[in-house]
Amino acid sequence: MVKYMDNSTIQNTVGYQLGIASKHQENYLIAALDELGLQGGQELVLAQLAETNGCSQSELAEALSVRPPAITKVIRKLEDKDLVERRQDPDDARVQQVFLTQAGEDLTDPIEECWTRAEDVMLDGFTTEERLLLRRMLIQIQENIDMPYRTIH
Repeated sequence: MVKYMDNSTIQNTVGYQLGIASKHQENYLIAALDELGLQGGQELVLAQLAETNGCSQSELAEALSVRPPAITKVIRKLEDKDLVERRQDPDDARVQQVFLTQAGEDLTDPIEECWTRAEDVMLDGFTTEERLLLRRMLIQIQENIDMPYRTIH
């Protein structure tokens, strides 16, 4: 195998650099979302519901690549803030569907603005072509890993 980079230490790996960049982006978003009264991760649930309002908790977990118990905890916190509500699925009493409340819907544009600002800061100095290439490469990485279901060997 051809070695393209010096991966002799963890800090020199692409994965490490992705992780550090992700942490910086997360910290930027946490500060911005705090102004909206949200904690990190809650905005992802609200944004997903803006696209697929009324989906089940398991569908939300799958869409966001998190475990169902984690999504349940986030939904409870969002319910406490009256941003979402759970309703029984009319076709399957065992399933709870999750819906945005009006207050939750009202936050979708400010959430999108937070993410847009974070992206602009994160990609400052990148050309449009570089942004598109980076996005394509990150999607390929996600597909290669296929999380959360692929096991590590």
